[in-house]
Amino acid sequence: MDILNDLVLPLATSPWVYLVALLLVVLDGVFPVFPSEVVVVGLAALAASNAVPDIILLLLTASLGAMLGDSLTYALGRLVGVRRLQSTRFRPLARLLRWASRRLGPRAGMVVLTARFIPFARLAVNLTAGSTGFAYTRFAPSCFIAGVVWAAYNVTMGYLAGQWFHDQPLLGMALAILLAVLIGLLLDRFGARRRRSAP
Repeated sequence: MDILNDLVLPLATSPWVYLVALLLVVLDGVFPVFPSEVVVVGLAALAASNAVPDIILLLLTASLGAMLGDSLTYALGRLVGVRRLQSTRFRPLARLLRWASRRLGPRAGMVVLTARFIPFARLAVNLTAGSTGFAYTRFAPSCFIAGVVWAAYNVTMGYLAGQWFHDQPLLGMALAILLAVLIGLLLDRFGARRRRSAP
C-alpha cells in the first residue's frame, strides 16, 4: 500500500492532473466507453485525505469537461444529421435515439439533466438534440446546469469517501470508485427499464 501511495500521490499533485481529467470527461461525453466518473470520484477522494488535487479546481474542471463533451456531441449530431443517425445498424443506439427524439419537447431541460448521469442515454439525447435542429440556445443552459450538477455530485461523493478513509487514501479512492460504478450501473438499468416501459 505504501508503494501505491508513493506512485499515485505525486501524480495527483501534478498540474497535469486537471488537463487529464478534463480530456477524459470530454472524451466520455462523445465516447462513453470509459466512465469519467471514476476519475472525478477517485481524485476527489484523494483531495479529501491529501488536500491534492485542489477540490475547487477539480469541480471546475469536471464541470467544464462535462459541458464541452455534451456540446461536442451535440455538434456531432448536427454534423451527421437525423437521417444518418436514424439509419444506424447498431440497434441499441437506434432504440436510444428514437427514445430521445420523443422526449426532447417542453421538458427537454429535465431530459438533458437526467441523461447526463446515464452514459448512453446522455449520448443519445445530445446527438438527437443536435441532429433534429434543437436550438443550441435552448440546449446550452440545460447542458451547463447538467454539467455542474453532475460534477458536484461526483466530487461530493468522492470527497465524502475520502473523508471516511482519511488515513487510507487509496482505500477511500477505491471504495469511492466502486460506489460510482455501482450507482452508474443502477442508473443504467433503471434508465433501460424506463425506456422499455415507455409507450
